[in-house]
Amino acid sequence: MKTKFFFLILFCATLVQAQVSFDAQILVKNFSDLAISNAEVQLYDTNGVFISKGITDVDGQFKLIMKPGKYQIKLLLDGVLKKERIINLPVLEGNKMYNKVRICVVYEERKQFTLENLLFENNSAVINEHSYPILNKLVDFLKNEQDAKFEIAGHTDNVGAANDNQLLSENRAKAVIAYVVANGIDASQLVAKGYGESAPVADNTTEDGRAQNRRTEVRKLE
Repeated sequence: MKTKFFFLILFCATLVQAQVSFDAQILVKNFSDLAISNAEVQLYDTNGVFISKGITDVDGQFKLIMKPGKYQIKLLLDGVLKKERIINLPVLEGNKMYNKVRICVVYEERKQFTLENLLFENNSAVINEHSYPILNKLVDFLKNEQDAKFEIAGHTDNVGAANDNQLLSENRAKAVIAYVVANGIDASQLVAKGYGESAPVADNTTEDGRAQNRRTEVRKLE
C-alpha cells in the first residue's frame, strides 16, 4: 500500500509580545485535495510523551492549541497508525509570533495516481507553465517519501504513429523527472517509463477519451 505524508506549515509573523501558545489548524486530505474525515492526528514530544490529539470533521479539519517546539505527529485511520514524522515549529526571534499556523497532512492509499492538470505543449515534451503547481506539489510529496522509489509513467492517445507516441511518452516522463530533480529531488528516487498508446483508460475514438489517455502517472515501486 502506497502512502504519502507531508506537512505544509504556513504562518504570518507580526510584532507582538512573545507568545506561549497558538491555535493550529490541522487538515488531512489526499493528493487530489479531497478531505479525509474521521482521521485521528496525535501529537507527541520527541521523547514519545503524548501531548494531544484530534479527529477531523467532514471537511478534514480540526484545531489544536500548540506552542513553538519540535513534535512527533502521527496519523491514524480506524485506529491503525499510517504514518509518523517529526515536525518543527521553531521559536521565532525577537517579538515575532505565530499568527496563523496550518499543518496539512496529505495521505494517499492508492498505489498509483495521475498527475491531474499536468499539460504539455502539443505533440511535445515541453511542460506547459500552467502545470508547474501540480509539479511543485509532487516535489513536496517526494521530499517526504525519500525512503521510497517511484516510476513516472507517460501515456499518450493513439493519434499518430505508435513509435512516435512511444518516444513522446518517454520524453514526457523524463521531463517531469527533470523538473522535480531541478527542484531538489534525488534522481535515484525516480524511474522514467513511457507506455505510449499501449495502456488506454478511455475510448480513443472520442476527444474526451483521448484527453484522458494523455496522462502522466506516479507509481510506487515495490
